[in-house]
Amino acid sequence: MIKATNLTKQYDNGFVAVDSLNLQVNKGDIYGFLGPNGAGKTTTIRMLNGLIEPSDGSVTIEEKEVKSENALVSKLIGVLPESHGYYNWMTGREYLKLFAELYGVDKKRIKSRVEEVLEWVGMAGKADILIGQYSRGMRQRIGIAKTIVHEPSIIFLDEPTLGLDPQGQKDIQSIITRLNQEQNVTVFITSHLLKEISEICNRVAIVKQGKLLEEGYLDELIKGYRLVLRNENPTLEDIFFSLTTDEVGGSI
Repeated sequence: MIKATNLTKQYDNGFVAVDSLNLQVNKGDIYGFLGPNGAGKTTTIRMLNGLIEPSDGSVTIEEKEVKSENALVSKLIGVLPESHGYYNWMTGREYLKLFAELYGVDKKRIKSRVEEVLEWVGMAGKADILIGQYSRGMRQRIGIAKTIVHEPSIIFLDEPTLGLDPQGQKDIQSIITRLNQEQNVTVFITSHLLKEISEICNRVAIVKQGKLLEEGYLDELIKGYRLVLRNENPTLEDIFFSLTTDEVGGSI
């Protein structure tokens, strides 16, 4: 469903943010993309959804080339960046209506679709409040609503729970899980919260310095690392730090 082949991003100063990355996300996955700060996660997600062009390699989404068929791909995906602006002078309902129009939702369907997504993210009762008065958690809910208003089959979420309190994190996790299970939306998510990823993702990839270190089904990775880590019950956190932490004598 999402396939990256030898995906590379090198900047003019020679810095390689993403280095020959190969990954595949299957239909119905909640795919966790993990790495330390500066690992190339945000750069990767931007190349996957067509916001920036790779220096080399290719990305296909539902067998469509992102670079050459971007207009078609944009209708299939929804994107919630880590840092994104809101129109504080608009209400939540006005904001969603605007983006439904921009995304090409049928005019006869816009009103009902906006109401549907407001219900989905638990914001129906707060839809007529100005976004400038929203808490961070409310903004993230409206952000997810904007991401799904045009009914994409795939959504990219870059640190969707960043800065939220534990209850806010749980609420967003629940929305993501329901979208996947009840609407069959494929989810590509980056997060620095390893526990969050282990609770909602079925497949994960771990990157460091732009290189893919590990990819697979979470339960299979855990089984595979029992011997490597000499631990009968390794966690995703154990696996992550064994791959990404530099210790004396080299990188483990």
